[in-house]
Amino acid sequence: MAITDHVQCSAIMHSPPTHLYVDSTVQEAIDLLVEHHMYNVPVVDRDEIFVGEISARRLMGLLLPVSLSMEQGLKQTSFMRESLADIKRRLDSVKSHPIAPYVATDITVVYPDSPLIDALMLLFHKYIRIPVVDRNNGRLLGGISLITLLRAVEAPE
Repeated sequence: MAITDHVQCSAIMHSPPTHLYVDSTVQEAIDLLVEHHMYNVPVVDRDEIFVGEISARRLMGLLLPVSLSMEQGLKQTSFMRESLADIKRRLDSVKSHPIAPYVATDITVVYPDSPLIDALMLLFHKYIRIPVVDRNNGRLLGGISLITLLRAVEAPE
């Protein structure tokens, strides 16, 4: 496949995409992120409509003491003493919670017919992975990541 500015995102998107449902648990999100070595994962409703993404960074916030994770939280941590058991205890307290409150919904998406150059620019400037959604109904169709794009460029023609 020749990569040109005429290629559409559908030509290289990874499909079907790995995803979670909005009612999945924090534990399910952690398991998926770890198993697939992912930084973030798309989230859909039960009709497969794209809702947003859950990220490892957002879940890491659940490991912090509340005094550090608040918007105007403590800036100095030198006086704090934390053990892995403390961190595990905080995680254990939310593992069964649904991920819905932690899903970022202001996510940039592309469409199957979007020019691939648009995805390239988004990946270059800001993103690791971009969801590909149906322009008409919002269904999650696939994804394009930095690695997906590099594989497509390196693939024999």
